[in-house]
Amino acid sequence: MPEIRFMTEISYNAGSVLAAKQSFERAHPDVTIVYQQASDFHEMLTAYQSEEPPDLIETGGFQVSNSGGIFIDLNPYLAAADGLEEDLYAGLLRITRSSGMLPSLPVEVSSPLIIYSKACFDEAGLAYPADDWSWDDMIRIASRLTERDESGAVTRYGLQLGVDVEWLEPFVMRNGGAYISPDGATARGYADSPATIEAFQMIVDAFRLHRVVQIPNESSSNEQSLAAPPLRFSFSWNVNHDELHQGKIGAVPLPQMPGKVQTNMVYMGGAGVTAKSKNPDIAWAFLKHYLYECHSWMPPIFKSHAAQRCLSEHPVWSKYLQQLEHVQLSGYYLNKKWNASRQLVNEDIFRMIDGVADVAQTLRSWARFA
Repeated sequence: MPEIRFMTEISYNAGSVLAAKQSFERAHPDVTIVYQQASDFHEMLTAYQSEEPPDLIETGGFQVSNSGGIFIDLNPYLAAADGLEEDLYAGLLRITRSSGMLPSLPVEVSSPLIIYSKACFDEAGLAYPADDWSWDDMIRIASRLTERDESGAVTRYGLQLGVDVEWLEPFVMRNGGAYISPDGATARGYADSPATIEAFQMIVDAFRLHRVVQIPNESSSNEQSLAAPPLRFSFSWNVNHDELHQGKIGAVPLPQMPGKVQTNMVYMGGAGVTAKSKNPDIAWAFLKHYLYECHSWMPPIFKSHAAQRCLSEHPVWSKYLQQLEHVQLSGYYLNKKWNASRQLVNEDIFRMIDGVADVAQTLRSWARFA
């Protein structure tokens, strides 16, 4: 009796995996699916080197380069599955195939949008932001929505931005910049390019010059009573479902930057068949059953799933799904040294926002991180 070992580090999706296991075993009584939970990718690598390696690995971080040859190429399997390739969001498939092969199918996908409070716009007499708005539009609107008390102290900032190297990356991408070269080899000429420097200067100016975003760790007498910003940078997992169901919020793409590149970054994991699987055909059959034939609560990677869950026409979720056609790979996936330097890079970002580090000079120093 074939045994297929499925190992994952995504613990909160256990219910979907176990449901897929039960339905697959009912349809294939001669196959046993063994579910194994791992704490992290290192534990999965250790298991891969053991005498009983997993047949399938699901990881929270997509393995773009297939480091160590852990996964087999799923391109032949995808091509043989009638209609499956056409059903995948083309942008996702493009970046998952960036190395030529297809090491795994994406899971847990999310790109950021700007979420806005309809009530705040209505109270200010402002029209809701348009999908084609610009960075200058966003700053102007955020300025209108920033509120101060009689002493001039801010009681509500108009805009909330996540201060993190990856969360700021889509603004760099949309300006035509990048942190890392497409082949992942270097940051030189990319992190310090004019387009990247310009984007970062605009971001820093939003904090320091325009004062529409709260400076991180900024001391304030009313810090605890600051109202929620009407404009919020948000991945899908940050969306307040109560506000969403009550129709209190709307969503728009990130604003156009001067570079006018229509793109976005994406977080994603991956699930693939390992090179040590003794039954790769059966392992693929279960992977296809798990991701395509079962309906997980995770964000869909298939257009038919989005339609069946009524997400394709939803005023907010449809905006998130539309981003999947235009995504680029983050530097997070392209260069391990860059990813390992994340804390140091973020410290530099805080220093730029605090006004103690020059933007251009700091970004030129980032070449050492990749």
